[in-house]
Amino acid sequence: MKRRTRTILIIVGVVVVLGVIIVANLKSKPSGEQVETKRVAYGSILSKVSVTGELRAQAQVNLQAQVMGVVERIPVKEGDHVNKGDLLLQLDRKSYEANMVSARANFTQMVSSFNRIESLHTAKLVSDQEFDAARAAFEMAQAQYDAARDQYDKTTIRSPISGTVAQANIKEGETVLIGTMNTSGTVLMVIADMSRMQAIVDVDETDVVNVALGQRATVEVDALPDTAFAGHVTKVGYMPSAQSLLTATTATPSTTFEVEVTLDSTTPALRPGMNVHADIITAELDSVLVIPVQSAGRREVKGKETETVFLAKEGKAVLTAIRTGRASDADLEVLEGLKPGDEVIIGPYKTLTKLTDGRRITAKPAADTTDKTTK
Repeated sequence: MKRRTRTILIIVGVVVVLGVIIVANLKSKPSGEQVETKRVAYGSILSKVSVTGELRAQAQVNLQAQVMGVVERIPVKEGDHVNKGDLLLQLDRKSYEANMVSARANFTQMVSSFNRIESLHTAKLVSDQEFDAARAAFEMAQAQYDAARDQYDKTTIRSPISGTVAQANIKEGETVLIGTMNTSGTVLMVIADMSRMQAIVDVDETDVVNVALGQRATVEVDALPDTAFAGHVTKVGYMPSAQSLLTATTATPSTTFEVEVTLDSTTPALRPGMNVHADIITAELDSVLVIPVQSAGRREVKGKETETVFLAKEGKAVLTAIRTGRASDADLEVLEGLKPGDEVIIGPYKTLTKLTDGRRITAKPAADTTDKTTK
């Protein structure tokens, strides 16, 4: 009897313990999806466009010959500084000089002949027809002489700007070719004014609408990883860049526009063609309502797709339509739909993507790992 009673007591004790454990588990079980929240507050927005490109001198000239000939003398070399008007290259001018002398002699003869015919025409000793023919011959001789002199002058190539000989592509004794409709001429030299440098960058079509003249930028050069240069936007292209046109026929075309960023300062280490990374600041806003970027998304509200967030209210997720403005890497400006103190659901990401309006939640404030100013 005692053994039976003991067995019953043991069974009753086990059942009681299991019941206590089950009740405790039921009480500790969350009543809904575990989510992280953050209160809407005023902050700052620093909106920027990050792009890549290359350096170029602000004043850079590709010199090409306008007449053919053999290079007779090159008094400069790469790296030399030249002033505007300095001699850069001299072509062999013997044939051009002979043409000029011949044209000048012919022109001198035509001047004498025309003056004689003009005197006779004034005295009405020659007809108007003869006078017109003499004048035409005089004008043709003058044009031929001017053209021959121009060709002769073009055998001497001088620097159009003050700067540095950045590239020399020709040597003494080589023949210079001029460009035609189907072929480009020889680029003899590149003269660049290194005192003013620019970053030439390609900006995507979705970002270029926010880029404007005068906006500040920070430029980093790959060759100088520990140095950043301040600059400002000086030109925004209105037509797609050459690189954009090349990718237009690919499976994933990308339309970009060329933007020039002029550096406020430079250093002798900078060279045209160096790769750069630039951040163009498109907006700086203070004291605006901000929310984390990841909390917003486009969802359907009343049959219309719009920008939305989920608010945590009375243990439920409430889908709320909002209107947004500028964005930074981490935060988004809110123009309508929220007020300071509203509790916005910001994560976890997997939960947020599957969350529905009215879903029960258990909210937990997210840890604040950043300062109050949005970067």
